[in-house]
Parts: sequence; structure tokens; C-alpha cells
Amino acid sequence: MLGLLRFMLAYLVVISHLVGSDYLAHFGFYAVVGFFVVAGFFMTSALNEIYRFDGVRFCINRALRLLPPYYLVSMITLVVIAVVPKEAGQFLKFWRADIQLRDVLLNLSVLSLQTSDPAFRMVPPVWSIAIEVEMYLMLYLVIARRLAWASVALVAGLFYHLACSYVEFPWAAHYFTAPSAVLPFAAGALVYFLRQRQLCTIGPGTAVIAFVAWCANVMAGGWMFPDSYIFGLGYYVCVALLTIVVAGLAGREFAAIIVRVDRTLGEWAYFIFLVQWLAGFAVAFTFMPGQWRGWTLLMVATPAIIGGGERGLRF
Repeated sequence: MLGLLRFMLAYLVVISHLVGSDYLAHFGFYAVVGFFVVAGFFMTSALNEIYRFDGVRFCINRALRLLPPYYLVSMITLVVIAVVPKEAGQFLKFWRADIQLRDVLLNLSVLSLQTSDPAFRMVPPVWSIAIEVEMYLMLYLVIARRLAWASVALVAGLFYHLACSYVEFPWAAHYFTAPSAVLPFAAGALVYFLRQRQLCTIGPGTAVIAFVAWCANVMAGGWMFPDSYIFGLGYYVCVALLTIVVAGLAGREFAAIIVRVDRTLGEWAYFIFLVQWLAGFAVAFTFMPGQWRGWTLLMVATPAIIGGGERGLRF
């Protein structure tokens, strides 16, 4: 059921973006770090069981999986910005009308999107994909090879976050950087190794309880708990709870139809992640110009976003 989990996390990101509420902003933060935990498990499993650490085959597969749909959405976005630059800029600050060739090339390089340059971004959420690519390399080189190395990476990730807290680095250091992603990716990798050695006895029931607790923790931030909790303890509680969810659901056997649906939803998640802003703008511009955020926009845009994701899956 990890595909369904990825789909739900992707939609939480959409909610946090299109509604535009300050309260919902951290829903997206917590969902992305959840993606990292799931990706750490999946990629460690794939490297050990499918690719057998064949780096060339692994890199080609990842590139074909990630880049073509990203470039397609990017090109459509460029056309939209060129046709309606004023409205596009009002909808999203990253869609600036004064596009330079350098900005386009930096966007197409993907990896540069994890930095503050360029300010123009065709698909803003792809900064997290850039970090994933770097983590794939770390998994291939070190983390995914042995239980001991995954454990060392987890400890190193913890120390990084503790150091950031100790010196009072801004939130960006805890979230928008590759070193910050070592913790959730290593947690996912550790789940794989513990399951392989039958040291992980977490069942589906515990996973459901952990997921409910995760949802409660997300909703409590900004409602019952202050920002200091959201961007502190609450963030790490979410990492721990999502790790338990992944450990409880990974490798469980379900009916064939459920497995197929779950796999499809998991694949769908990436395309929804890519098209959310483009589809949201298309709906807002067509049906409610000037109303660039809100629950109404989310509800009207959701079919377009999911439909765009479905077409991207076919692509």
C-alpha cells in the first residue's frame, strides 16, 4: 500500500500549495519528507534486488523515469507563460515574464533547482527531485549497500539536524538541502535491511496507528502547537511515524487487483506532483481569473490535476 501512501502525500502537497493557507503550509513540508522515507526504502530495495548495483542501468532507468515528463511539463509551462505572462506572474511568483536563456537552461539541468538560483522556475517543486537525485547517488555509493552504512548515515543525518538546531540555522537548512534529506532516506534504507534480516516485526495494524498519529501530528501543528513545534519536534515526529508506516506496510501481500491499483497510484503521484501548478493555473485562468488560491480552486482544479497526472502516466 505504499503506492497509495505516495499518492496521498502528493495530494497533501497540492492542498498546501493551492489553498494558500498559512496553516496548511507545513502539510507540504511533512509530505515531502515522507516521500523521502518511502524513496529511501524503494531505492534501497531496487538497488539490492533489481539492479544489483548496476550503476549504468540504475541511472538510465531513473533518468527515463524522471526527466521526460518533467521536460514535457516544463515546455508547456514556458508556452503558457509566454502567452499570458501577466496572469502567470500573478498566479505564481516563480513564473517571471523576464525569462532569460540562462534561467531555462538551469531549470533543465534539474540539480540547480535546489539552490536559490534561478529565481524563475518552470516547475517549482522539482527542487525536491534534485535532492532525490543526489540521494540516489548516495544510496548507490554507500547507504544502500549495507545495514551498517545505512545506520551510520542515519546517525550522521541526526547529527546534522541537531547541529542545525544548536547553531539556530534557518528552516531552509533543515528542509531544502541535500544533507537534511540524509535522515529520511537513511531511515527508509534501514527499514529495508531490518526487514531482510527479519528484525522488523511491525505489522499493518501498527502501521495504521502510526499513520493516524502522523495525520494528527500534521493537523495539530499551527492549531494546537506553535510554529516552534511545526519546524522543530513535530517535523521529526513525522519522520519517525512515517518510517513506522513504511516498515509496517512494506512487503505485505494483498490481492492482485489491489496490488495493481496501488502500483498505479504510486506511479501517478509523481505526475500529479509535476502538473499541480500548471493545471491549477489553467483552471484558475479559465474559470476564476484573479482567484489564485483557495478551497474552491483546489476542488475545481483537482480533476484537472489528477487527469493531467493520468495522461502523464500514459506518456
